[in-house]
Amino acid sequence: MWRALFAAVSLALSIGCVSKATRPNPPEPLYFAVELTEGGKRVGAPKLIGFSGKRIIAERRAPGAAESDYRLVLEPREVGPGYQLGVKVQLPSGERSGDVAMLHGEERSVPLGPKVELKVLMMRVDSDEFRAFISTPSPGDRGQI
Repeated sequence: MWRALFAAVSLALSIGCVSKATRPNPPEPLYFAVELTEGGKRVGAPKLIGFSGKRIIAERRAPGAAESDYRLVLEPREVGPGYQLGVKVQLPSGERSGDVAMLHGEERSVPLGPKVELKVLMMRVDSDEFRAFISTPSPGDRGQI
C-alpha cells in the first residue's frame, strides 16, 4: 500500500515538473505609439497597448461614415532579444503590409509603399523607459511620435 502511494505521488510530482518546464512565457504587455501618413498628410496617430503574440487592431471611422479612415493591424512576436512586428494597413487608397524587426524602446519606420509611411515606437510596459516616456509631455510636433 505504501509503495503504491509513493509511486502515485512520485508520478504526480514528475508530471507537474515536466508540464511546468514546457509552458511558454506569458504574453508580455507592449506599448505602441504609431504615426501613419499618406502623401505627407497625417492620417492617424494611435497609442496602443497589446501583448506579444497577440493581434492588435485599431480602426478610425468618422461617425456615420461607410468607410474607415484607416484600419491598422499589428502582430508582435518575440524573436530572440527583440520582436518581429507584422503590420497591415487598410486605407481608402488600398491595403498595404510590411514587417520590421524591433528592440524594446526602438522607433522604426515600416516601408509600406511610395506614399505611405508608418512610424512605430515599441516599449515593454513594465520598464523604466516606458515610465519615463509616459511621464514626459508629448512633443506635439508633426513627424515625432
